[in-house]
Amino acid sequence: MASGRNREIRALAATAVTVYVGIQTGRPGSPTVVAALTGGLTIAAALVTTVVWLRASRWASGRARLGLRLIGIAMAGWATGDAIWIGGYAAHGARGANVPPLADLAFLIPMVLGPLAMALLYGTRRIASIRTLLDALLITCALLYMAWAFVLGPTYRAHGGGTGAFALLIYPLADVVIASTALLLVRDAVPAMRVPARLAAAGLILMCLSDVTYAYLSVRGSYQPGRISDLGWFLGLVVMAVAAPRRQELTGWSASADAEPGSLFLPYVPFGLALVTAMALFVARHGQVEPGLYGISIALVILVVVRQLVVLADNQRLTRRLTRAVRDLRYRAYHDPLTGLANRDKFMESVEHALAGPSGRQVAVLYIDLDGFKPINDSLGHAVGDRVLSVVAERLAGAARPGDLVGRLGGDEFAVLLPDLRHPPSALGVAQRIQAALDADLDVDLDLDVDLDVDVDGAPVRVGASIGVAYGRPGHIGLGELLRNADVAMYTAKLQGRRRTVTFDPRLLAGRPLGRAS
Repeated sequence: MASGRNREIRALAATAVTVYVGIQTGRPGSPTVVAALTGGLTIAAALVTTVVWLRASRWASGRARLGLRLIGIAMAGWATGDAIWIGGYAAHGARGANVPPLADLAFLIPMVLGPLAMALLYGTRRIASIRTLLDALLITCALLYMAWAFVLGPTYRAHGGGTGAFALLIYPLADVVIASTALLLVRDAVPAMRVPARLAAAGLILMCLSDVTYAYLSVRGSYQPGRISDLGWFLGLVVMAVAAPRRQELTGWSASADAEPGSLFLPYVPFGLALVTAMALFVARHGQVEPGLYGISIALVILVVVRQLVVLADNQRLTRRLTRAVRDLRYRAYHDPLTGLANRDKFMESVEHALAGPSGRQVAVLYIDLDGFKPINDSLGHAVGDRVLSVVAERLAGAARPGDLVGRLGGDEFAVLLPDLRHPPSALGVAQRIQAALDADLDVDLDLDVDLDVDVDGAPVRVGASIGVAYGRPGHIGLGELLRNADVAMYTAKLQGRRRTVTFDPRLLAGRPLGRAS
């Protein structure tokens, strides 16, 4: 799509230049005739632009439709003002070279509606941010500095200063605001609208350049309609016509906008140009600085400093958010989402870390498998089963010592790591507390009248635990062997009648079925 647009721009731009150069070199008549021909081409381009933007509004809705229509109306206003101006010049010759008041009113329409329409069409919620406001002010001041140095300042001084001279600067000042708005909206446009936004901004800037050139030549008394200085208006309108969004682009209008990396430095481009201009003027004028430029320079410095402070604050806020996000991801990676206990990966890693510690201490693992959970889960449903697992997890965490790690290995299997066991009987004490905690009634808040003494096939079922206890010392046993020993002891507890605790003994391996694997 972008390559197709580029071909259109090149073809139309080449045609425009060819026509203008042909008229300028061929001189098919008096200056009035040349101005009428070039003005007629410009008015035709403005009318075509009006039609294509109003036509595009048929494919949009809401804010986008309003923005498209306002741009169409703005271009129609520009065509009207140009027609009045060129008509007056054709009728009165050099006496009609100045813009008449009625044309001024018509030209005022695009100056008011243009920025508003672009904000509606290309703007996002980022437009309301402080950084975006500072960027707008920074771009505006940088462009104003250059415009004042080359055009606005000489114009103001040539007319003696004061209110009357300032009134002559309204159009150029409005051009600075429009150009700033266009550059800013290009950066913040949604992905689907970035190509038309860039083209529209380029068209507006071309028109603004011709406005500034007109103001400069008018001050010197050398402006004449129909000269090459008017080419920016024609080219700008041609590019604006090509910039009208297509239907498929308007379809993606509501997508979220992600700033391109290079666009973040956009405000510094005009600032850099203003800085180069300031240094050149300082050298050329032997250190003499005009008061107006001096004031704008101070404003630029203040804006850059404030913007950097805002960027620093944003970066700090982003760093805090990233830190919280990383902490949350790490927690999710090592914790069971249902119970909040350590998951299998975290538990295995912790056991391995404990077995890599000093060889003088002892480590114990309690392997826990719930008894009677499956009938409850099957009879009352998974929602009840999940709540039972959560309550069991709370009971296990309450029975463990400070510093112990309780984990859910999967399903109804849990485990407790005692990483620094100074007294081996302490492991059995933890197992006894777990058994006592599970023997008590499970207070399961389900907003339902549910009794966990469930009868399955005529037999009452309650949740209990078979616990296997295994000991090991760092350097004498590995992770797999320790967990296998605890698993064997737990399986033996189930064979011995469930709801009991068994400590691992090597003799238990002889009676362990081969199908049972940790």
